[in-house]
Amino acid sequence: MVNGFDYSTLETDRKQKVPLYTTAGIADYWISDVNQRQVYVFREPSLKGYNLEFILQKNTTLSLIAFPEIEVQISQLFP
Repeated sequence: MVNGFDYSTLETDRKQKVPLYTTAGIADYWISDVNQRQVYVFREPSLKGYNLEFILQKNTTLSLIAFPEIEVQISQLFP
């Protein structure tokens, strides 16, 4: 915490938002880790959490579930 502001958004996103998004049935949830230049991907929500979780490094490509023809180069997310 710096000046009353919590900068640990990665931890908040992983520990607080993931369960909320799973419960809401969000099929494709990404978390950008700007410090490590990688993306956490969560898919296939269930009652116990996401069934599929993986981390992509900057040299990979990711497709959206809703629009599989759209590909995102992870390196483009971190200029």
